[in-house]
Amino acid sequence: MAEQSSNVIAFRRPAARLAPSRNPKGLIETVYAAGSIPVSGEDIATKTAAVMLQGLGFLVIEEVLADGTSRPLARGETRQALRRPWRLSKPAFAGVAGLPDASGAFI
Repeated sequence: MAEQSSNVIAFRRPAARLAPSRNPKGLIETVYAAGSIPVSGEDIATKTAAVMLQGLGFLVIEEVLADGTSRPLARGETRQALRRPWRLSKPAFAGVAGLPDASGAFI
């Protein structure tokens, strides 16, 4: 008896891409386009990238307190505030911090 061949072709899944918030370049592009973005308390990957970008002067990190107000975090304070939600903002190169770029590009 002859063997029957199958018409089934296995397609490989594309490699998983990092979410924009986990990639420093994507994170900074998102923040600059929006002006500021919220980050949940559990998102450690985004916070780690944000701390690196803050050290380079590309982001402003603010801790969101229980009453809804925000408090800017200095470089040494970020480790103590990892469990709380943050707001990442574009720094004020000229004018007010957190204003979005019109085209979403770097100034």
